[in-house]
Amino acid sequence: MTTVQPLFALEIQGLVKRFDRPAVDGLDLRVNGGEFYTLLGPNGAGKTTTLRMVTGLLRPDSGAISVFGIDALADPVAEKKIMAWLSDEPMIYDKLTPSEYLEFIAGLWGVDAAAAELRARDLLRWLDLEPHAHERCEGFSKGMRQKVALAGALVHEPRLIILGEPLTGLDAGSARQVKNVLR
Repeated sequence: MTTVQPLFALEIQGLVKRFDRPAVDGLDLRVNGGEFYTLLGPNGAGKTTTLRMVTGLLRPDSGAISVFGIDALADPVAEKKIMAWLSDEPMIYDKLTPSEYLEFIAGLWGVDAAAAELRARDLLRWLDLEPHAHERCEGFSKGMRQKVALAGALVHEPRLIILGEPLTGLDAGSARQVKNVLR
């Protein structure tokens, strides 16, 4: 009888990254699809370093990372196609409106224009950005910018979403909206 290995949304095995000292030292982690998982710890515990390695922004010294069975180190492009990364300080283009920003990001991902427009409309509504859909982002608060960036991360419907402090700068109502959208 053959046993089928479960396909994890994220699987990390023996992950190591050293700078002057170990930042991540032999991390093993498995996250199932549909699961919320949080890295908690004090400053310097390796949380951000781990996320940067998972998203391909930093190369580990050793170990393995796979996203839905894709070897992230051997095929980083395939991994990035099915995931999204939203940093704690997202960069959005101030001169674009949320609608234009989502159209731009969807185009980068190769999302069909009609599908992207529908998805953008849904995201703007879910995140209570519809009234601001055609205003330039340059005057937006940190919380509004965070919601626009989140919409951009979700516009290509990723299978895995990596968020670095996604509720930073959000009021309680906006934080609830973001949690509902992620669910």
